[in-house]
Amino acid sequence: MYLLPFFTAAALLLPDVLAIGTNDQVESDIDYGTFQNPSPNVRPRFRYWVNDASMNLSVVAEDVKAIGKAGAGGLELVGYYLYGDSSNFGGQLASPLQSDWTVFGFGSPAWKNLVDTVLTAAKENDLVVDLAIGPNQGAGVPAPYNDDGLLWDLSGFNSSFSTEQGFDGTLPGWGAGPLIAAVTGRVSSTGSSNETYKVLAESSLLDVTHLVSSSGHLQFQANDTTKGLEHLVFAYYLVHSEYREVQSPADVEAAVPQSPVTTYSQNGSWAVDHFSSEGAQVTVNFWRQALLDNETGALIREVGNYMWEDSQEYSVSTWWTPRLQQVFQSNRGYSINRFIPILVGSGGGSTPNITYVTDEADAGTSHTVDYQQTLTELNAEYLTSLTQWSNELGIQFSAQVVYNLPLDMLANVPYVNGPECETLGFSNNIDGYRQYAGPAHLAGKRIVSSEAGAEMSKVYQEPIPELLWGLKRSLAGSVNQFVLHGYPNSGNYGNTTWPGFTTFAYIFSDMHGPRQPAFAFYGDFLDWLSRNQFVGQTGVPKVDVAFWSKSTSYESVPTVYSPVDLQNAGYTYEYLSPDNFVLPGAYVSNGTFAPNQQAFKALVVRANETLTAIGVAKLVEYAHAGLPIIFSGGLPSNFSGYNPEAARTATKALNNLTSLNNIHVVSYNNLAETLRSLDISPRTSVSANRTWYTTWRHDTATLKDYVYIYNDATGVPYGGGFSVGSVSFETTGTPFLYDAWSGEVTALPFYQQSETHVTVPLQLAGNQSIIIGFHKDTQPSLHAQNTTDGILWATGNTTSLTVYRSFDQQTRSLQLSNGKSATLAPMLTPAFTLSNWTLIVESWTPPSNIYDIEAGSTRTNHTFEVPTLLPWNQVSSSLANVSGLGYYSTTFSWPPQTTNGAVSGAVIDIGPITQTARVTVNGQVLPPGEITWARWDIGHLLQRGRNTVDIVVSTPLGNGLRTYWDQLETSGKLASAVVPSPPDEAEYGLLAPVQIVAYREDRVA
Repeated sequence: MYLLPFFTAAALLLPDVLAIGTNDQVESDIDYGTFQNPSPNVRPRFRYWVNDASMNLSVVAEDVKAIGKAGAGGLELVGYYLYGDSSNFGGQLASPLQSDWTVFGFGSPAWKNLVDTVLTAAKENDLVVDLAIGPNQGAGVPAPYNDDGLLWDLSGFNSSFSTEQGFDGTLPGWGAGPLIAAVTGRVSSTGSSNETYKVLAESSLLDVTHLVSSSGHLQFQANDTTKGLEHLVFAYYLVHSEYREVQSPADVEAAVPQSPVTTYSQNGSWAVDHFSSEGAQVTVNFWRQALLDNETGALIREVGNYMWEDSQEYSVSTWWTPRLQQVFQSNRGYSINRFIPILVGSGGGSTPNITYVTDEADAGTSHTVDYQQTLTELNAEYLTSLTQWSNELGIQFSAQVVYNLPLDMLANVPYVNGPECETLGFSNNIDGYRQYAGPAHLAGKRIVSSEAGAEMSKVYQEPIPELLWGLKRSLAGSVNQFVLHGYPNSGNYGNTTWPGFTTFAYIFSDMHGPRQPAFAFYGDFLDWLSRNQFVGQTGVPKVDVAFWSKSTSYESVPTVYSPVDLQNAGYTYEYLSPDNFVLPGAYVSNGTFAPNQQAFKALVVRANETLTAIGVAKLVEYAHAGLPIIFSGGLPSNFSGYNPEAARTATKALNNLTSLNNIHVVSYNNLAETLRSLDISPRTSVSANRTWYTTWRHDTATLKDYVYIYNDATGVPYGGGFSVGSVSFETTGTPFLYDAWSGEVTALPFYQQSETHVTVPLQLAGNQSIIIGFHKDTQPSLHAQNTTDGILWATGNTTSLTVYRSFDQQTRSLQLSNGKSATLAPMLTPAFTLSNWTLIVESWTPPSNIYDIEAGSTRTNHTFEVPTLLPWNQVSSSLANVSGLGYYSTTFSWPPQTTNGAVSGAVIDIGPITQTARVTVNGQVLPPGEITWARWDIGHLLQRGRNTVDIVVSTPLGNGLRTYWDQLETSGKLASAVVPSPPDEAEYGLLAPVQIVAYREDRVA
């Protein structure tokens, strides 16, 4: 069958960078570069970790330069500060300080100098920079103790009293902080263990806050005399969480003397209130005071991309903010006070001794949902404030919105310029990415970003194909910008050994940079990724189906729609919270929802979904505007929060809709078949023997369409998962292959075209992805309408077509687009495997002084004769604990002695690449190859007689660390103290047979 072209590209020259500005919408006026040579604005970036401001600034500048030279578009500057040096992971990561953090802390003059160094180096190297708004994960900054903009919590107390005597005394806990609420209630029952679970009679809950005197005295006689287990009075006080984003140097172990802490700016960083604009203002004020002079501000406007905050990983006992009661009353229509007892412990920072619920049918869940919805709305104020501030600086704001918190993630994604998810927290789950991307696309956001590549227990072991597997799944979920995790500063650091400072104490992958043998070859996959991002950021995403998805808790991001029927049929889909329906693009025109954004063909509401009043009102509007709405499994009955009247109104409204012709109440099973029966077809109809994912972008300026196609081989051993099939595209444009590995754009020579669709036959290696573009204004080349076995590829123009035929003993026929047919004679010269290799292994080991990181790895060569390709640890037992580079060389004769008939040239096929591979034939270096199935046309390089093949491969560092594992440390923390066992022994080198595949050129027209 036809194999996709795998040809070449010239070396890339990066264009000058232009400021990103504040326009976060699709098709914004920025410098995108070209598909061949994307600009830094659309290239991937590295998260650049500097542990503190003591780092050598010359090394910092060199790191920035190296990031650009590798092919990235810039970096995300993060002051790591030993991950806050806190008790996370049970204190495993805590390390003694190796510099004076009073002097070198976040926001210090030394930190400002480092920031300016990074910005200046980025300007000199045409790169862009994201700046973390705080140290560690950016959730806080230095601030005065107990500043009103810091993260809040509730401190709760309770006391029992008898019904007959009532309560007459000082509230329990009085003086812990300002009183938020005093509540009384009767315990009606307990769970199996009455020590930990108690049920409160909802009718007995009373807010008695107004009865508390200024001295904390409460006199109260219970009106509810119903017999119960006990009566309780609860008291809740507003307190600061005192959650440290970075510990004070005065409070932690240090390997070097620490200067006295004399100001709050030297005293570590506190997490700020993420439910108010006041919390955002603490961050803003600190930046204005400590970091933003005219020079730095000018540099930010020139090369700044994002101000940025990481995922929400701080904790409290109970999420709270001073305005919560007021906003809850205003937005929910009742007081939260009576229900605070069932909310305590929502922050996860500590487990309450007793869990309380109510005796309502839902155990009070509706009130918890109202609380979470209110927190969602307050968090939007925080995000909006930081977005506005970033825009005032002339750049944009990015954040990992909501997830890990009991809030509605989908509702708040639109409130930042560049919403970011992550591969680790989303578990590489395409459905999770679709949840995140839906609201971003509806809001017209140009970027859906991802912190990519962090995997537990993979540090120095994650091979590049595994990294790309996660990126490809992200691309399939409409992620279009990646920040690679991560690039640690490459300089010397206290009590830190080769291979260098390692974040998370050797737990999470990966440590990119010159310490990696593969780093000199990173440009191969970074250019590939850049071109995928270029396409993913071009135009407007188009999606077939929207799912209604309302949840007020995203402490994890599970799959919402589990059946595979939609996916297998080629339907694309995303998720929207009904909160998103207030966005300007959320309207119906000509039966299409969000016509200027995703242009959804239908909206699906499942029976197990949760309704909202605003959402149902919008459903009614959309239904009367002609949008096909499918109620899968029946009409939903669950309502979000406590509002019985609104729930009754919503139910009645839905029942009234069912009489409309465009409203369909169907069974839950086989939604794809339901859509087909309603003449709602996918933009990409897929027919394949494995799962293929697609995404679609439409460029309104050029009228070009771009489709990303990914053959998912999850769970299949690397190198497996080969798949054949076809895709029918809802377009009549001329199809072109956009080869992200080479940068070349070539007309597809095999496809069928109807009045409405183009159908392309494809075969894809496991985990291979491709991009097909459709040009509306291009005269189609002569092409074949079918393909067959024994065809490598074909080339042509408007009048001619040449087929490149590999070994095939059968006669084949092609139907051409000009109405003619062509017969292909058998091609009888078989492929042959190269053997008798010379292998020189360049082993990377520590320098003579293992603490002298800047000396780099010691490199030692070992030579082996390898008749047949094997993993290094099978070539010689001496290579079991070796990492580095492998230099393979061999020769072959051309033409082959087994030639039967004419041959025109050959392809060299090295199979799947295990890390990186650079191939040279007869002294000519070949361009990067498709990593899942690397093949090149070498017909123009062949010479009669002896031909030479040289292949340079790289490895991860994992095997090479095994021998030294007990010696390795980072900031005084031994690797073996956190990860007791060294990395598992992995197979390195060229693992697949290298073949020479002869071909014959057949001109068929």
